[in-house]
Amino acid sequence: MQSDDDDLPQDLTGGDEPDETPHGEFDLTSIYSSLSQEASHNSEELRTRIPLFQPVDMDQLLSGAKKFGNSHRHLINQFCLEPTMSAKKMNLVFASHLTTVKLKRHPEVVMRIQATPETSKELTKALVKTLNTENGIQKKDFRPWRFVISTDEKTPTEYVTMTGCTRNSSIISEASEMTKAERALFFAIVEEMLISDGEVPMTLIYKMIQQEPHKIPGTKLDVFLNRMVRQKYFSMDEDMEFLEISPRTLVELEAWIRAKFAAELKMCTLCRKIIARPIYTAECKKCHALFHFNCFRNATVIADQDHLQCGKCDERITKFEVEEQMEAKRVEGRARAKSRAQNPRQTRRTPVVDLEEKKEEEEEEEEKKTNETKIEVDTDDDQPGTSDRRKRKAAPPKRKKVILASSDSDSD
Repeated sequence: MQSDDDDLPQDLTGGDEPDETPHGEFDLTSIYSSLSQEASHNSEELRTRIPLFQPVDMDQLLSGAKKFGNSHRHLINQFCLEPTMSAKKMNLVFASHLTTVKLKRHPEVVMRIQATPETSKELTKALVKTLNTENGIQKKDFRPWRFVISTDEKTPTEYVTMTGCTRNSSIISEASEMTKAERALFFAIVEEMLISDGEVPMTLIYKMIQQEPHKIPGTKLDVFLNRMVRQKYFSMDEDMEFLEISPRTLVELEAWIRAKFAAELKMCTLCRKIIARPIYTAECKKCHALFHFNCFRNATVIADQDHLQCGKCDERITKFEVEEQMEAKRVEGRARAKSRAQNPRQTRRTPVVDLEEKKEEEEEEEEKKTNETKIEVDTDDDQPGTSDRRKRKAAPPKRKKVILASSDSDSD
Protein backbone atom coordinates (compact mmCIF):
# COMPACT_ATOMS: atom_id res chain seq x y z
CA MET A 1 0.00 0.00 0.00
CA GLN A 2 1.45 3.39 -1.05
CA SER A 3 2.02 5.91 1.64
CA ASP A 4 0.83 9.50 1.39
CA ASP A 5 4.40 10.67 1.89
CA ASP A 6 5.48 9.09 -1.37
CA ASP A 7 3.59 11.72 -3.36
CA LEU A 8 5.42 14.60 -1.64
CA PRO A 9 8.47 16.23 -3.30
CA GLN A 10 11.94 15.01 -2.39
CA ASP A 11 12.90 18.24 -0.64
CA LEU A 12 9.88 18.15 1.64
CA THR A 13 10.23 14.59 2.83
CA GLY A 14 13.23 15.35 4.95
CA GLY A 15 15.65 12.96 3.33
CA ASP A 16 19.21 12.23 4.32
CA GLU A 17 20.43 15.77 3.57
CA PRO A 18 20.32 18.21 6.54
CA ASP A 19 17.92 21.11 6.53
CA GLU A 20 19.37 24.34 5.12
CA THR A 21 19.11 27.61 6.98
CA PRO A 22 16.16 29.49 5.53
CA HIS A 23 18.08 32.85 5.24
CA GLY A 24 21.54 31.55 4.47
CA GLU A 25 24.62 31.71 6.69
CA PHE A 26 25.17 34.87 8.81
CA ASP A 27 28.67 36.46 8.61
CA LEU A 28 28.64 38.34 11.89
CA THR A 29 32.06 39.94 11.27
CA SER A 30 31.01 41.57 8.01
CA ILE A 31 27.72 42.65 9.54
CA TYR A 32 29.42 44.32 12.50
CA SER A 33 32.03 46.01 10.28
CA SER A 34 29.38 47.41 7.95
CA LEU A 35 27.36 48.65 10.90
CA SER A 36 30.41 50.28 12.49
CA GLN A 37 31.37 51.96 9.20
CA GLU A 38 27.88 53.30 8.82
CA ALA A 39 27.84 54.50 12.41
CA SER A 40 31.23 56.20 12.06
CA HIS A 41 30.15 57.85 8.82
CA ASN A 42 26.98 59.12 10.44
CA SER A 43 28.86 60.29 13.52
CA GLU A 44 31.39 62.09 11.30
CA GLU A 45 28.57 63.90 9.53
CA LEU A 46 27.06 64.83 12.87
CA ARG A 47 30.42 66.02 14.20
CA THR A 48 31.00 68.29 11.21
CA ARG A 49 27.64 69.90 11.87
CA ILE A 50 28.68 70.75 15.43
CA PRO A 51 30.62 74.06 15.58
CA LEU A 52 33.25 72.48 17.84
CA PHE A 53 34.31 70.07 15.09
CA GLN A 54 33.89 72.22 12.02
CA PRO A 55 37.03 72.01 9.83
CA VAL A 56 39.53 74.84 9.42
CA ASP A 57 41.35 75.50 6.14
CA MET A 58 44.68 77.13 5.36
CA ASP A 59 43.03 80.35 4.21
CA GLN A 60 41.79 80.97 7.75
CA LEU A 61 45.28 80.34 9.15
CA LEU A 62 46.88 82.70 6.62
CA SER A 63 44.31 85.37 7.39
CA GLY A 64 44.99 85.06 11.12
CA ALA A 65 48.77 85.04 10.60
CA LYS A 66 48.74 88.42 8.86
CA LYS A 67 47.21 90.27 11.83
CA PHE A 68 49.09 90.45 15.13
CA GLY A 69 47.09 88.96 18.00
CA ASN A 70 47.14 86.66 21.02
CA SER A 71 48.29 83.69 18.93
CA HIS A 72 51.39 85.66 17.94
CA ARG A 73 52.04 86.55 21.60
CA HIS A 74 51.77 82.88 22.50
CA LEU A 75 54.27 82.10 19.75
CA ILE A 76 56.70 84.71 21.08
CA ASN A 77 56.48 83.15 24.55
CA GLN A 78 57.41 79.79 23.03
CA PHE A 79 60.37 81.39 21.25
CA CYS A 80 61.58 82.83 24.57
CA LEU A 81 61.89 79.25 25.81
CA GLU A 82 63.22 77.89 22.50
CA PRO A 83 64.88 80.67 20.45
CA THR A 84 65.34 78.41 17.42
CA MET A 85 62.66 76.01 16.22
CA SER A 86 61.79 74.40 12.92
CA ALA A 87 59.32 76.19 10.67
CA LYS A 88 57.04 73.15 10.82
CA LYS A 89 56.88 73.30 14.63
CA MET A 90 56.28 77.07 14.60
CA ASN A 91 53.35 76.67 12.20
CA LEU A 92 51.86 73.91 14.35
CA VAL A 93 52.17 75.95 17.57
CA PHE A 94 50.46 78.93 15.94
CA ALA A 95 47.72 76.83 14.29
CA SER A 96 46.94 74.96 17.52
CA HIS A 97 46.50 78.18 19.49
CA LEU A 98 44.49 79.90 16.75
CA THR A 99 42.05 77.02 16.22
CA THR A 100 41.47 76.22 19.90
CA VAL A 101 41.54 79.68 21.52
CA LYS A 102 40.31 82.06 18.84
CA LEU A 103 38.17 79.82 16.60
CA LYS A 104 36.89 77.67 19.52
CA ARG A 105 37.58 74.34 17.81
CA HIS A 106 38.42 70.95 19.23
CA PRO A 107 42.18 70.18 19.46
CA GLU A 108 41.74 67.37 16.92
CA VAL A 109 40.68 69.84 14.23
CA VAL A 110 44.20 71.20 13.72
CA MET A 111 45.48 67.75 12.75
CA ARG A 112 42.94 67.57 9.90
CA ILE A 113 44.04 70.76 8.17
CA GLN A 114 45.11 70.01 4.60
CA ALA A 115 48.44 71.72 3.91
CA THR A 116 50.91 71.54 1.04
CA PRO A 117 54.62 72.47 1.10
CA GLU A 118 53.79 75.70 -0.74
CA THR A 119 51.06 76.76 1.70
CA SER A 120 53.27 75.84 4.67
CA LYS A 121 56.07 78.09 3.39
CA GLU A 122 53.55 80.86 2.77
CA LEU A 123 52.31 80.55 6.37
CA THR A 124 55.89 80.68 7.69
CA LYS A 125 56.68 83.84 5.73
CA ALA A 126 53.42 85.50 6.82
CA LEU A 127 54.11 84.75 10.49
CA VAL A 128 57.70 86.05 10.35
CA LYS A 129 56.62 89.20 8.53
CA THR A 130 53.89 89.93 11.08
CA LEU A 131 56.17 89.23 14.04
CA ASN A 132 58.79 91.63 12.68
CA THR A 133 56.30 94.34 11.66
CA GLU A 134 52.83 95.56 12.52
CA ASN A 135 50.35 94.05 10.05
CA GLY A 136 53.22 93.74 7.60
CA ILE A 137 53.29 97.52 7.03
CA GLN A 138 55.00 99.54 9.76
CA LYS A 139 58.02 98.63 11.84
CA LYS A 140 57.54 98.54 15.61
CA ASP A 141 60.68 99.95 17.21
CA PHE A 142 59.79 98.91 20.74
CA ARG A 143 59.89 95.21 19.92
CA PRO A 144 63.29 93.92 21.06
CA TRP A 145 63.42 90.98 18.66
CA ARG A 146 63.93 89.98 15.08
CA PHE A 147 62.83 86.70 13.52
CA VAL A 148 64.95 85.23 10.74
CA ILE A 149 64.24 82.27 8.46
CA SER A 150 67.25 80.08 7.73
CA THR A 151 67.86 76.67 6.21
CA ASP A 152 70.13 73.91 7.44
CA GLU A 153 72.51 73.19 4.58
CA LYS A 154 72.81 69.51 5.45
CA THR A 155 69.22 68.39 6.00
CA PRO A 156 67.83 70.78 4.51
CA THR A 157 65.28 71.87 7.13
CA GLU A 158 63.87 75.37 7.54
CA TYR A 159 64.36 77.01 10.93
CA VAL A 160 63.13 80.27 12.44
CA THR A 161 65.44 82.03 14.92
CA MET A 162 64.51 84.75 17.39
CA THR A 163 67.48 87.10 17.76
CA GLY A 164 68.26 90.72 18.70
CA CYS A 165 66.52 93.63 17.02
CA THR A 166 69.72 95.16 15.64
CA ARG A 167 71.20 93.64 12.50
CA ASN A 168 74.76 94.61 13.47
CA SER A 169 74.75 92.80 16.81
CA SER A 170 77.56 90.28 17.17
CA ILE A 171 76.74 89.24 20.74
CA ILE A 172 75.09 85.86 21.10
CA SER A 173 72.09 85.52 23.41
CA GLU A 174 73.71 83.20 25.94
CA ALA A 175 77.04 85.09 26.07
CA SER A 176 76.35 86.20 29.64
CA GLU A 177 75.99 82.56 30.72
CA MET A 178 79.45 81.63 29.45
CA THR A 179 82.74 82.02 31.23
CA LYS A 180 85.67 83.73 29.50
CA ALA A 181 87.22 80.38 28.62
CA GLU A 182 83.93 79.04 27.25
CA ARG A 183 83.38 82.18 25.21
CA ALA A 184 86.87 81.96 23.75
CA LEU A 185 86.35 78.28 22.98
CA PHE A 186 83.01 79.00 21.31
CA PHE A 187 84.52 81.56 18.94
CA ALA A 188 87.54 79.33 18.28
CA ILE A 189 85.24 76.46 17.28
CA VAL A 190 83.14 78.72 15.05
CA GLU A 191 86.29 80.08 13.41
CA GLU A 192 87.59 76.57 12.77
CA MET A 193 84.23 75.59 11.26
CA LEU A 194 84.12 78.57 8.90
CA ILE A 195 87.62 78.05 7.49
CA SER A 196 86.90 74.34 6.93
CA ASP A 197 83.72 72.57 5.84
CA GLY A 198 81.41 73.62 8.65
CA GLU A 199 82.46 70.83 11.00
CA VAL A 200 85.22 70.19 13.54
CA PRO A 201 86.49 66.79 14.74
CA MET A 202 86.03 66.20 18.45
CA THR A 203 89.69 65.19 18.69
CA LEU A 204 90.67 68.71 17.59
CA ILE A 205 88.39 70.27 20.21
CA TYR A 206 90.03 68.15 22.92
CA LYS A 207 93.38 69.60 21.81
CA MET A 208 91.98 73.14 21.86
CA ILE A 209 91.01 73.00 25.53
CA GLN A 210 94.60 72.25 26.54
CA GLN A 211 95.76 75.74 25.58
CA GLU A 212 94.92 79.25 26.70
CA PRO A 213 92.72 81.27 26.44
CA HIS A 214 90.16 78.45 26.14
CA LYS A 215 91.63 75.98 28.60
CA ILE A 216 88.89 74.15 30.49
CA PRO A 217 88.61 70.67 32.09
CA GLY A 218 87.24 67.80 30.03
CA THR A 219 84.19 67.36 32.26
CA LYS A 220 83.22 71.01 31.80
CA LEU A 221 83.73 70.64 28.05
CA ASP A 222 81.09 67.90 27.89
CA VAL A 223 78.61 70.05 29.81
CA PHE A 224 79.37 73.07 27.62
CA LEU A 225 78.97 71.18 24.33
CA ASN A 226 75.75 69.53 25.49
CA ARG A 227 74.34 72.96 26.31
CA MET A 228 75.38 74.37 22.93
CA VAL A 229 73.82 71.42 21.09
CA ARG A 230 70.63 71.67 23.14
CA GLN A 231 70.37 75.38 22.35
CA LYS A 232 70.96 74.57 18.64
CA TYR A 233 74.22 76.51 18.25
CA PHE A 234 75.90 73.29 17.15
CA SER A 235 74.81 69.82 16.13
CA MET A 236 76.50 66.44 16.44
CA ASP A 237 76.80 63.88 13.66
CA GLU A 238 75.43 60.36 14.00
CA ASP A 239 78.78 58.84 14.98
CA MET A 240 79.43 61.55 17.62
CA GLU A 241 82.80 62.29 15.99
CA PHE A 242 82.19 65.71 14.42
CA LEU A 243 80.66 68.91 15.78
CA GLU A 244 78.71 70.72 13.05
CA ILE A 245 77.61 74.34 12.67
CA SER A 246 73.90 75.18 12.95
CA PRO A 247 71.71 77.92 11.43
CA ARG A 248 71.35 79.73 14.77
CA THR A 249 75.09 80.45 14.95
CA LEU A 250 75.08 81.87 11.42
CA VAL A 251 72.06 84.07 12.17
CA GLU A 252 73.28 85.53 15.47
CA LEU A 253 76.91 85.99 14.40
CA GLU A 254 76.30 87.06 10.81
CA ALA A 255 77.76 90.57 11.21
CA TRP A 256 80.85 89.26 13.03
CA ILE A 257 81.37 86.54 10.43
CA ARG A 258 81.05 88.93 7.48
CA ALA A 259 83.50 91.39 9.05
CA LYS A 260 86.13 88.84 10.08
CA PHE A 261 86.03 86.50 7.08
CA ALA A 262 85.17 88.98 4.34
CA ALA A 263 87.89 87.70 1.99
CA GLU A 264 87.36 84.00 2.76
CA LEU A 265 83.57 83.70 2.84
CA LYS A 266 81.72 81.76 0.17
CA MET A 267 78.33 83.21 -0.81
CA CYS A 268 75.36 81.58 -2.54
CA THR A 269 74.79 83.03 -6.01
CA LEU A 270 71.00 82.79 -5.65
CA CYS A 271 70.20 83.92 -2.08
CA ARG A 272 73.45 85.84 -1.36
CA LYS A 273 73.73 84.25 2.08
CA ILE A 274 76.74 82.67 3.74
CA ILE A 275 77.78 79.17 2.68
CA ALA A 276 79.09 77.52 5.83
CA ARG A 277 79.13 73.95 4.47
CA PRO A 278 80.63 73.89 0.96
CA ILE A 279 80.28 70.10 0.76
CA TYR A 280 76.48 70.55 0.44
CA THR A 281 76.54 72.93 -2.52
CA ALA A 282 76.07 72.88 -6.27
CA GLU A 283 79.05 74.22 -8.20
CA CYS A 284 79.38 75.47 -11.74
CA LYS A 285 82.25 73.65 -13.44
CA LYS A 286 83.06 76.61 -15.67
CA CYS A 287 83.05 79.68 -13.39
CA HIS A 288 82.98 77.79 -10.01
CA ALA A 289 79.94 79.71 -8.78
CA LEU A 290 78.37 78.10 -5.68
CA PHE A 291 74.71 77.52 -4.84
CA HIS A 292 73.10 76.18 -1.70
CA PHE A 293 71.72 72.75 -2.57
CA ASN A 294 68.35 73.80 -1.18
CA CYS A 295 68.36 76.97 -3.32
CA PHE A 296 69.36 74.93 -6.38
CA ARG A 297 66.60 72.39 -5.75
CA ASN A 298 63.94 75.08 -5.21
CA ALA A 299 64.98 76.81 -8.43
CA THR A 300 64.63 73.59 -10.42
CA VAL A 301 61.21 72.93 -8.87
CA ILE A 302 60.00 76.43 -9.76
CA ALA A 303 61.34 76.09 -13.30
CA ASP A 304 59.87 72.56 -13.54
CA GLN A 305 63.07 71.08 -14.96
CA ASP A 306 65.98 68.92 -13.83
CA HIS A 307 68.72 71.45 -14.55
CA LEU A 308 69.65 75.06 -13.83
CA GLN A 309 71.49 77.60 -15.95
CA CYS A 310 74.33 79.45 -14.22
CA GLY A 311 73.61 83.16 -13.90
CA LYS A 312 77.25 84.12 -14.49
CA CYS A 313 78.36 82.02 -17.45
CA ASP A 314 75.14 80.35 -18.68
CA GLU A 315 76.61 76.91 -18.00
CA ARG A 316 74.05 74.12 -17.59
CA ILE A 317 74.05 72.41 -14.17
CA THR A 318 72.05 69.19 -13.80
CA LYS A 319 70.81 67.45 -10.65
CA PHE A 320 72.81 64.32 -11.45
CA GLU A 321 76.04 66.33 -11.63
CA VAL A 322 75.25 68.08 -8.35
CA GLU A 323 74.62 64.80 -6.52
CA GLU A 324 77.94 63.42 -7.77
CA GLN A 325 79.71 66.62 -6.70
CA MET A 326 78.24 66.47 -3.21
CA GLU A 327 79.27 62.84 -2.71
CA ALA A 328 82.85 63.57 -3.78
CA LYS A 329 83.02 66.73 -1.64
CA ARG A 330 81.72 64.85 1.39
CA VAL A 331 84.45 62.21 1.14
CA GLU A 332 87.18 64.82 0.60
CA GLY A 333 85.88 66.98 3.45
CA ARG A 334 85.99 64.15 5.99
CA ALA A 335 89.52 63.27 4.90
CA ARG A 336 90.65 66.88 5.33
CA ALA A 337 88.99 67.08 8.75
CA LYS A 338 90.76 63.95 10.00
CA SER A 339 94.14 65.14 8.75
CA ARG A 340 93.56 68.53 10.36
CA ALA A 341 92.77 66.82 13.66
CA GLN A 342 96.06 64.91 13.52
CA ASN A 343 98.09 67.99 12.56
CA PRO A 344 96.30 70.98 14.07
CA ARG A 345 97.47 74.36 12.91
CA GLN A 346 97.57 77.60 14.89
CA THR A 347 94.34 79.33 13.95
CA ARG A 348 93.60 82.99 14.42
CA ARG A 349 92.05 83.56 17.80
CA THR A 350 89.58 86.36 18.31
CA PRO A 351 89.77 87.84 21.81
CA VAL A 352 86.31 88.28 23.24
CA VAL A 353 86.72 90.97 25.90
CA ASP A 354 84.07 93.18 27.38
CA LEU A 355 84.64 96.92 26.75
CA GLU A 356 84.38 97.84 30.43
CA GLU A 357 86.85 95.14 31.43
CA LYS A 358 89.23 96.30 28.71
CA LYS A 359 88.98 99.90 29.93
CA GLU A 360 89.67 98.86 33.52
CA GLU A 361 92.72 96.86 32.43
CA GLU A 362 94.07 99.85 30.49
CA GLU A 363 93.61 102.12 33.51
CA GLU A 364 95.38 99.63 35.78
CA GLU A 365 98.25 99.34 33.31
CA GLU A 366 98.58 103.13 33.06
CA GLU A 367 98.54 103.46 36.84
CA LYS A 368 101.20 100.80 37.17
CA LYS A 369 103.47 102.59 34.69
CA THR A 370 102.95 105.89 36.52
CA ASN A 371 103.83 104.35 39.89
CA GLU A 372 107.05 102.93 38.47
CA THR A 373 108.23 106.39 37.44
CA LYS A 374 107.48 108.06 40.74
CA ILE A 375 110.20 108.61 43.38
CA GLU A 376 109.05 108.73 46.96
CA VAL A 377 109.75 111.98 48.87
CA ASP A 378 110.03 112.00 52.70
CA THR A 379 108.30 115.14 53.97
CA ASP A 380 107.86 114.17 57.62
CA ASP A 381 110.41 116.28 59.58
CA ASP A 382 108.86 115.64 63.01
CA GLN A 383 109.96 112.02 63.21
CA PRO A 384 113.25 111.35 65.04
CA GLY A 385 116.28 110.72 62.91
CA THR A 386 114.93 112.57 59.95
CA SER A 387 116.36 116.04 60.55
CA ASP A 388 119.59 115.26 58.69
CA ARG A 389 117.80 113.44 55.90
CA ARG A 390 117.86 115.32 52.65
CA LYS A 391 114.68 115.48 50.68
CA ARG A 392 114.86 113.78 47.33
CA LYS A 393 113.35 115.62 44.45
CA ALA A 394 111.19 114.01 41.83
CA ALA A 395 112.78 113.14 38.53
CA PRO A 396 112.52 115.78 35.82
CA PRO A 397 109.85 115.31 33.17
CA LYS A 398 112.45 114.46 30.55
CA ARG A 399 113.82 111.62 32.69
CA LYS A 400 110.27 110.40 33.26
CA LYS A 401 109.78 110.03 29.54
CA VAL A 402 113.00 108.06 29.27
CA ILE A 403 111.90 105.69 32.02
CA LEU A 404 108.53 105.19 30.35
CA ALA A 405 110.24 104.36 27.09
CA SER A 406 112.60 101.93 28.79
CA SER A 407 109.68 100.12 30.40
CA ASP A 408 108.29 99.29 26.96
CA SER A 409 111.58 98.20 25.38
CA ASP A 410 114.30 96.18 27.07
CA SER A 411 116.89 97.31 24.54
CA ASP A 412 116.66 100.97 25.70
